[in-house]
Amino acid sequence: MGMIILSHHTGERYGLLGPQVAASFITSELGISTIVIGLLRNFDKEKLFEFIKEHYKNQEKIIGFSHLCGRPDLFELIGELKTLGFRTILGGPQAVSDLVGEGEIEKYPWRFKGLKDRVDLGFGGPVDGLSKELLESSKGSFSYQWNTDLYLKVDWDNLFIFDDHLEKLEIETFQVLRGIGCPYASLKKTISLDPPSFFKEGPKIEIEVRGCSFCDVAWDKGFCGFVDDEKVLEQIENLPERRKRKMPFELIDEYPLVFLPKLLDLVSERGFLLEQINLVLRPDDILRHRDKLEKSLNRLKSQGTKLLLASIGFESFSSKILLNLNKGITPEMNLEVVKILRDLKKRFPETLLYRRDEGAVHGFIYPTPWDDPHTEAETWKRVGAYQLFEDILPSHSTPLIIHHSSPLGEWIRKLEEKGFGPFKRHWTIIEWWQYQGV
Repeated sequence: MGMIILSHHTGERYGLLGPQVAASFITSELGISTIVIGLLRNFDKEKLFEFIKEHYKNQEKIIGFSHLCGRPDLFELIGELKTLGFRTILGGPQAVSDLVGEGEIEKYPWRFKGLKDRVDLGFGGPVDGLSKELLESSKGSFSYQWNTDLYLKVDWDNLFIFDDHLEKLEIETFQVLRGIGCPYASLKKTISLDPPSFFKEGPKIEIEVRGCSFCDVAWDKGFCGFVDDEKVLEQIENLPERRKRKMPFELIDEYPLVFLPKLLDLVSERGFLLEQINLVLRPDDILRHRDKLEKSLNRLKSQGTKLLLASIGFESFSSKILLNLNKGITPEMNLEVVKILRDLKKRFPETLLYRRDEGAVHGFIYPTPWDDPHTEAETWKRVGAYQLFEDILPSHSTPLIIHHSSPLGEWIRKLEEKGFGPFKRHWTIIEWWQYQGV
């Protein structure tokens, strides 16, 4: 019956490009039929085990994991399947660093020890580098270099979800890859981070970053360029249609606006009609390329295609917080983007979607370790003055998540090495909010 890749999923009708590409590659290139199963939170473990036992009856027990989103229940599941005799493989961003864990465990025993006790192979990089030998017998870690000539022939029908039974997921939002990594993460640099505000006193710490300080994916991948235009078009051609239009897709590109007018030209030349394009992007892309956005909106309006700015990485409206996150933007820049969006919405009310009541979930990180009375006053004054809860801010903020292998993970370790610790770990996450002092 083939192999399974287990993953996190919310149950919403969106695809999982990484795991689904991996399953498609293993199926078509390695000859092992593979599906992806997204596990909902609070899934019935007993029924999952029953399903897996039946699925793997009379065949080699190799099972994959990817896109786990730090879920403790999924890390525990890997261990349980390992105990049952499965060969376990972890892929995706930070697979290798999650396998290895943090350093100097003997000196700092509370640190994350890695997944070596439950993962047989940690595979980093694109699935193109996976061979049958690696899949079936290699141990430890293996990294394959990112490049722009990637396998992207996705079988969008290979995704299922599991709550208390297996169910085929009818995807309504797909993904099309253009940018590999983030251009903002192209260059490494050294920055100085403030101590947490809950310290009575503490040192500034210098760390090396590549992109945003909290982004473990940027640190893992950096920026590796763009797939060529033909590969982008091939991916769009592969999407299913609804009412003679290609179904909605997210164009994966952190700075998509320069390419967007060209994409519309290419799509028009191929005779494709699009239902909706979703973008996840940085605020400075809108500031720099408003003209490209306007040009695209005019084209999209004439074609009856919608553009959803699904998530803009504002993250904060405090100068201090943005500096420590190394966002490369200021609160004033964020607010200028809000003005631009509201102006364009008046001109393209049916074409441009950006509001939270239109499906957008913009980045807003709160709380953070650097919150203090000044940052609070600064933030909420701007939120009130610009009525950001009206259209921009999500219904719930996201606490700052520090993955052990992000630049902020290194910041925490340097604080510990200077005697400011321990910081509690919960699997791959450093729970800075649990800090109780030396």
